[in-house]
Amino acid sequence: MAQSSWRRTTAVALVVGLIAAACGGSESSESPAGGLTTDPVTLTVQIYNAGGQAELEYRQAQGADFTALHPNVTIEIVQSSEYIDALLPQVVAGTAGDVLWTDTDTGFTQFAVAGAFEPLDSFIEAEGYDLSPYPEALLKSFQLDGSQMVMPNSVLPFNFVYYNKDIFKAAGVAEPTSDWTIAEFVDAARKTTDKSKKRFGVSLAWTEQYVAWMRMYGCELSNDDSAATEYTYNGPGCAEGLKTLDDLSREAVMNWEPGAKFGGLSDADSAGEQNFSAGNVAMLISGTWEAPAIIANSAGAFEWDAVSVPVEGNGKIQGAASGFGVSASSQNKAWAWEYVKFLTDIEGQKRDAIAGYNSSPISVVLDDVYCKTDQLPLSKCEITKIGNAHIALEPIKGEWSAGFWDVVSAGFEEAFTATKQYDWQAHLDALVEQSTAAAPLQ
Repeated sequence: MAQSSWRRTTAVALVVGLIAAACGGSESSESPAGGLTTDPVTLTVQIYNAGGQAELEYRQAQGADFTALHPNVTIEIVQSSEYIDALLPQVVAGTAGDVLWTDTDTGFTQFAVAGAFEPLDSFIEAEGYDLSPYPEALLKSFQLDGSQMVMPNSVLPFNFVYYNKDIFKAAGVAEPTSDWTIAEFVDAARKTTDKSKKRFGVSLAWTEQYVAWMRMYGCELSNDDSAATEYTYNGPGCAEGLKTLDDLSREAVMNWEPGAKFGGLSDADSAGEQNFSAGNVAMLISGTWEAPAIIANSAGAFEWDAVSVPVEGNGKIQGAASGFGVSASSQNKAWAWEYVKFLTDIEGQKRDAIAGYNSSPISVVLDDVYCKTDQLPLSKCEITKIGNAHIALEPIKGEWSAGFWDVVSAGFEEAFTATKQYDWQAHLDALVEQSTAAAPLQ
């Protein structure tokens, strides 16, 4: 969730996929009946790494723990920051790894309709695997045509505002609380900006997080998040939110890639956690997964904490559900299913929670583990519960990526980098027409 180019059109990716080089599944070591064997197995696990080196090392340690339980199985972690671009061509070519991470905000629908995942129903039914701890809505977020494609391991509200206490104190700005307003948030961003020091008031963790900003203002992307039939991202709050974001970018208060031409990007760096951890940004909007990287990369250079983004009126919190699935191209599906369970069952989610990578809605994980760890920020439980209470997911529709992301990615880039600010309402009206024509929602 970090680069402005992480979303691409499905059509282009599919064409590229036809000529992609192999980098996936290992030779089959399953028994003729499809069960587990003791033959040597290497499982390739493909992940999107939002947490930097700290998360990569954690995921590698997870793999080592699994190998300790099953000495014949070796886990290889393959990470990518351009996840859709990297994985979708492999899916089409049948060369994807054995276990695939995904989330509702990063390509699940695209991957699923392209045939990335082995349906899990037969595994679940064969062993009577207990799905009762998982909220039904969370399971449905990873279903296609009624089949369970992915087991969820977390719900991720993008409502963590990490803030640098030292910068706030030096600027004479009171530390925020989770009941603050949008006006107070924007005001704090402006007041903590110091152009002489190339210090910015606020940063988005990745460019497309403009959707989280829109949601904050009450913007509804579609008429129904679960069964969308219309694009509505030109409705109430949408233009207002984007104009404010554009204003902050042009004022060099917002540190992100589209603002580079206005002085809104630090030299030789990128927007996001690295800039916050370096002390170049007063506030970072992201999710719980950033905390371990901030701890490691800031190395105690300043004091920091976190609050929720403002939630007022009709405001919502953009979020995603994440999980792991068995690759349809895996030659070791039975062992891949074992690793999916290892990552996503209650014990697996507890491990993630202790490490700071999980905001599971499963009560035994959230209340009894995640909320009780001393992992910074100590406010994480309050923030997560606010996020879960107001979370909005993208529609799980095959048409959504082409109709929404392919249109707004280009349209927003054009507007945010234009010399003269666009009329955002008129621009959104035109983009919604494009979306409707490109991929009508059925």
